[in-house]
Amino acid sequence: MDDRALLELIYRSRPATVAELASTAHAPEGETADAVARLARKGAISVRNGSITYTTPAMWTAEVVEREVRAMRRAADGSASRIEGLVADLPALLRHWAVGEASGDAVPVFVRHGPQAAEDLWYDIARDESDSAWAVLPDLGRYLQSDPLRASRFAKAFAGKRSVRALVPRSVAQDARLVTIAAHYAAVGVEFRFLDDLPSWFWIDGEVLALPIEWGEGWPASVVGVRSAALADLGRSLFRELWHRGEPIGGVEQPWAPLLALMKQGVTLDAASHRLGINPRTGRRRVAAAMEQYGVSTLFALGVAWAADGKPTAR
Repeated sequence: MDDRALLELIYRSRPATVAELASTAHAPEGETADAVARLARKGAISVRNGSITYTTPAMWTAEVVEREVRAMRRAADGSASRIEGLVADLPALLRHWAVGEASGDAVPVFVRHGPQAAEDLWYDIARDESDSAWAVLPDLGRYLQSDPLRASRFAKAFAGKRSVRALVPRSVAQDARLVTIAAHYAAVGVEFRFLDDLPSWFWIDGEVLALPIEWGEGWPASVVGVRSAALADLGRSLFRELWHRGEPIGGVEQPWAPLLALMKQGVTLDAASHRLGINPRTGRRRVAAAMEQYGVSTLFALGVAWAADGKPTAR
């Protein structure tokens, strides 16, 4: 009898001891004890001095998943730190690369200098790069010096993209002028999140990754951009981790959150949709959007990623 069958027998017969279980299973007591020990290591049951105790499958499964989620979160934090280290090393390496760059290099590097270098780089080489643009903006003071016409031009360009996201420090909310500017961009679909201790200014648009010459600057006067799908994906990985940690401005709940909360309780997607007063097609679209946000392709993976993210109210 394999371990799964033995566990099912335990649930049906509720033996108090390993000896009782062995008798019920018509199996040698030594083999049964080994199987019980394996099940105990998985968390399905507990055994002490030959006595067996157990909880409902829902409870021990939840406990195991919680442990796995904690382990995933620790691994994700470690990965995020390693990714940030790689991204932080890039500007210096790219500076040296740019010195010896040949026109035929497969990975072109672009450098801009000046008070509006960060904006110029995006507008010059990445404005129409893709339908999404993600940016980390630790210092928004420079926006207070921007020409309103220039700001309107940027807003118009962003309006044509499907996803524009920006991580900003909580201090933005304390400056009415910055709140007004953020509201202007939000009106054309830009999503903002608060996150303090942002590591550095950078942005990703399509295959272009932009970094400050000196990693850690909040609003750099010299920037470098590189057109590389692999490096852009590296930047996106770091951005996603930071975005997941961020706090949605106003605490607005994303439309898929109620669905995922119900589905976590075992409710099917269609039933959850009906319970929330939406049709199943809309529910499926919202879950598909959540999968895209978390970069997963199955409902199980989505549930794990959502749990690892702390079951946020918005994403």
